[in-house]
Amino acid sequence: MGGDEAVWGIVLGVWASPVPELPEVETVRRDLVSLIAGKKISDVIIRDRRVLEGFGPRGGPRRAVRAGEFTRALVGRTVRDVLRRGKYLIFDVGEDLSFLAHLRMTGRLVVGPVAADARAHFAFEEMSQVLSFSDTRRFGELWLAKDWRRDPSIAALGPEPLDESFDASAWGRDLRRSGAKMQSALLDQKRMAGLGNIYVTEALFLSGIRPTRRARTLKSSQILPLIENIRRVLQEGLSHRGVSFRDYRDARGQRGQARDRLLVYGKAKSPCPRCNTLFRGLKVSGRGTVYCPKCQK
Repeated sequence: MGGDEAVWGIVLGVWASPVPELPEVETVRRDLVSLIAGKKISDVIIRDRRVLEGFGPRGGPRRAVRAGEFTRALVGRTVRDVLRRGKYLIFDVGEDLSFLAHLRMTGRLVVGPVAADARAHFAFEEMSQVLSFSDTRRFGELWLAKDWRRDPSIAALGPEPLDESFDASAWGRDLRRSGAKMQSALLDQKRMAGLGNIYVTEALFLSGIRPTRRARTLKSSQILPLIENIRRVLQEGLSHRGVSFRDYRDARGQRGQARDRLLVYGKAKSPCPRCNTLFRGLKVSGRGTVYCPKCQK
């Protein structure tokens, strides 16, 4: 078949290295709060300066902080809290400064011995272990912000789907004005922060919505079930500490267990648990996804 319905041959790398999404990043955040909150930073070692050269929210160059400047700004500071916004981690080290991290595709923040492949690591007083930032593909980044809420990457993000303040009606109206395909619409971080391919694929299956369907064709009655299913799959991921294929680890270096709970993602040519029709894989705007051609309309 052709066009949007063309069956997509799965490439191992697509499923092996999904970007850590909200449940994975939130799991890391919770671990870090228990491990380093209240600890004073005694040293910062930047082993690869590229970790400080981020891309910004639109892919353009944003900063080029020198390693010495980054280190001097943080040494002696106490990690007061670790926050999350979308897929970003925010380390609160004082009223006038935070440092932010994005894991991108293969980044890890793990507390333990210095990782052999660490691009940077942070030592803390009265701790024998360090916080290592490792990243095989070197897309992850660290940077400083005086007011993290005004940082361009953070300011560009949409609402958090698990927040009590999430306005379902306003979000639904905005979604139904979009001409984007549903997979792309839900991956847009300006529309909803934290979603990635794994949980979008799962939520669309539970909602019976095909990933190639245009968002503007949704009925108003489909919005609340969609939101409920987004929250359902995110909470499932959180309760099982995230999905590990190859790269993702929590802050203790352990694999997440949510992979075994996935219904659709990575299962092209497997039978649908609802109707036994074989799942199909395809690409939507260059991103791989899977759907049931019978259950999802």
